[in-house]
Amino acid sequence: SPRKGLWFQSGLLWSTAAATAVINVWVAQAIYFSGFSKSQEAKRRRAGKGVLDFFVEGIKRPFRSEVAAIVGKDVRAFFRDNTQWSQLLLLGALVVVYVYNFSVLPLDKSPMRIDFLQNEIAFLNVGLAGFVLSAVSVRFIFPAVSSEGAAFWILQSSPVSLRKFLWTKFALYVPPMILLGEVLILLTNHLLEVTPFMMVLSSFTMFLAVFGIVALGVGMGAMYPNFNHQNIAQVATGFGGLMFMILSAAFVAVIVVLEAGPVYVLVMANLRGVPVANWQWVFIFLSFAAVLLIIGAAVYQPMRMGLKALSQYE
Repeated sequence: SPRKGLWFQSGLLWSTAAATAVINVWVAQAIYFSGFSKSQEAKRRRAGKGVLDFFVEGIKRPFRSEVAAIVGKDVRAFFRDNTQWSQLLLLGALVVVYVYNFSVLPLDKSPMRIDFLQNEIAFLNVGLAGFVLSAVSVRFIFPAVSSEGAAFWILQSSPVSLRKFLWTKFALYVPPMILLGEVLILLTNHLLEVTPFMMVLSSFTMFLAVFGIVALGVGMGAMYPNFNHQNIAQVATGFGGLMFMILSAAFVAVIVVLEAGPVYVLVMANLRGVPVANWQWVFIFLSFAAVLLIIGAAVYQPMRMGLKALSQYE
């Protein structure tokens, strides 16, 4: 009858559900504990070295043993923290957008001479690229000392001197910052089709300015450390990070201002086909000497003050 068929079908439905539940319990008893234990443990390392190991070994090779240990630790900590290395993707996007903006400049519609305008923009681009490097430095370089965290006392009690510790941080960050700065300068200058003189001057100026920016980041990070942070990104938002941005921007601006006069004299002499006067050569020499002096002070003074602050830290 229809009533008996209904009960039969319902019995099949519920018995199947009960059987499925029992089978699930049996399967869980067999694999759940093993899977749960493995999810709470560190991933087992396979035999041999991974990509990160070879990368770290390559970076450590130019340094001595105690310095190489600091470099290796910093590189491993950086790539093991997803909040750190993932921001390299944003940095890559920044470079693409930065270069693309220069590729679409309507220079042909300007009433000024295009050759003069190209070199002028290329020179001002040194300051703009310097500000970009300062923004990158406040996120990655300024927190470099604070990244030691509460374990900083281990470093204090180790045979590695604080001076060597700070200069190791400096040496670690200079190459990637030079790479970033030169990529911004060379690619944009290529798009602007600047003269060889401006290409050499802007790339060399950026090369030297990187040393000052990195030293400011490491030195001021040592003057304003935060070893009790919950998130490393919080370090750059404090008073020290603000002061670093102000001083770094001022440092780049001073370099651009000091070089503006000599660059104008040399570019206009080249465009007009006239020789540079003797008094102008004296002015050019004094301006570039002042730039080198300021860059040297920007490297030495922050590192000295940072070392002094760390030495007195308790």
